[in-house]
Amino acid sequence: MKFTLKNTFSGRNFFILGIVFIILTLLSTYILSSLITQVTEKTNSETTQRGFLKRQEIVTQEFSRLLQTQKEVNQILKISTPQNLSDNLKVLGTIHNNGNIVKNTWFQINNQKIEFTTSKNSPDLEAFIQKLILKNDNLTEFNTIVNDRENFFWRIYFKTTAKNGIIVKYGYDIDLKSLQSYFSTIDQNTPNYAFVFDKNGTVLYHPEVKILKKNIFKITNISAADTTFADADSFSKKTAFSEFLQLDIVRYTKRLNVKGTKWYVCVNFPKEIANEDVTSVKKYASLIYFITTAILVIFFYLFTLYSRKNFREKSNLAKEKNRLRVENEKINKEKALIQLQQLKEQINPHFLFNSLNSLYMLIDSDTNVARKFTLNLSKIYRYLINPPIQNIVTLQEELLFIEKYIFLQQTRFTAEFIFTINIADENVLSKKVPYLSFQIAIENAIKHNIASEETPLSITIDIKENEVIISNNLNEKPNYDIESRFGHKYLESIYNYYSKTDFKTYKNDGYFICILPLIG
Repeated sequence: MKFTLKNTFSGRNFFILGIVFIILTLLSTYILSSLITQVTEKTNSETTQRGFLKRQEIVTQEFSRLLQTQKEVNQILKISTPQNLSDNLKVLGTIHNNGNIVKNTWFQINNQKIEFTTSKNSPDLEAFIQKLILKNDNLTEFNTIVNDRENFFWRIYFKTTAKNGIIVKYGYDIDLKSLQSYFSTIDQNTPNYAFVFDKNGTVLYHPEVKILKKNIFKITNISAADTTFADADSFSKKTAFSEFLQLDIVRYTKRLNVKGTKWYVCVNFPKEIANEDVTSVKKYASLIYFITTAILVIFFYLFTLYSRKNFREKSNLAKEKNRLRVENEKINKEKALIQLQQLKEQINPHFLFNSLNSLYMLIDSDTNVARKFTLNLSKIYRYLINPPIQNIVTLQEELLFIEKYIFLQQTRFTAEFIFTINIADENVLSKKVPYLSFQIAIENAIKHNIASEETPLSITIDIKENEVIISNNLNEKPNYDIESRFGHKYLESIYNYYSKTDFKTYKNDGYFICILPLIG
């Protein structure tokens, strides 16, 4: 039976085609919905991870801030005399005690009597401090956790010496229970909570006060193995039951980078919040799935009627796009050729004039070098006047050319230029780069930077597997902003013609860098 449009719309064929089309579409919709769900799950995971990193950074900053007192004491030593040093330290201690977090601020000058800024919370505190000084007198700084029946402190001690030889020992306690109240007032909008514990598992900070001092290894599923990390940026992730919220959470554990401590921070996200977007996406994906089924059944007949017309229109559109693309490629190629010609017109007279002057000076001073100079100059101009048809050459050809060009430059300026060529793998020398690309990058560096024997211009060519990196140190001339862009525009046109978009130039840490992607 001949398969015509008329037969296509007849009963059996229409039914078969309709069923096949609907099945394929629904299968595609189902797969797409699954992929969207997976992407959403991944996005949620990344979002919670970013929230964890932000939260642990806030906790780290707040704990580190409490260690900044040493800088203030050093400043007091600079501006104080032996007569008013004690008074100034008392003022500093009073300022620090203007709140509930810092307790028991004390100092000692040159082994004199220990002085307390505020009243001591314990009658034995002075004896404890004296013992602390004797035990850690050889240390410039020290901190520890003090845990007794009534108090739970982070005790910080440091020793500093003034230029006149005065030694000041300064210490203070951070009330960890009061610190919990302080943390509850900052960063209240984040949908997570954090706690801090030491290497023994003792909880130092927790949003629930009654959990302070407890061993986190006993009240949660965190184990000592979870505190072993390969480096400072590593962290662990696991699902657990929250001892605080009494629901399932996603828990991140990381080393707390606070100077002089071996502490860890846990940031916890409710699992329901982490998964609520995924649930919504699944619901909407199912709704889309069923709506798609209904739409396909209703509009399948109309789709079949207009399919041929659409096919013809798409075919004509594709032909037009191909024609426009070919024309665009021709325009890009012609543009590149025009820019190349402008570049050569700019390079040739200037370069030839300088080279002939150098050759004139060499004829009498060094005949052998003059001969080599002349030979290289001849080969350079042979390369310049015979451009390739496609405006690209192999790396090996461009390297042979640039080595001769470098010889001429170093002959003219012996100590002012340093050229280095590094080749990671010689197998890439058969790949291609735009014609004169090396010369453009090097000429740009020479043209816009000051070079002298005291501060030579260092240019490095690094040939990698997929790109060439040409870099030079920056010592820019005052008129750098009025540079000609012929060279870079030419290179951009060539790379656009070959559908390469990763050509770029930029400045970074005192260097100008030009990245030339390899072609082919």
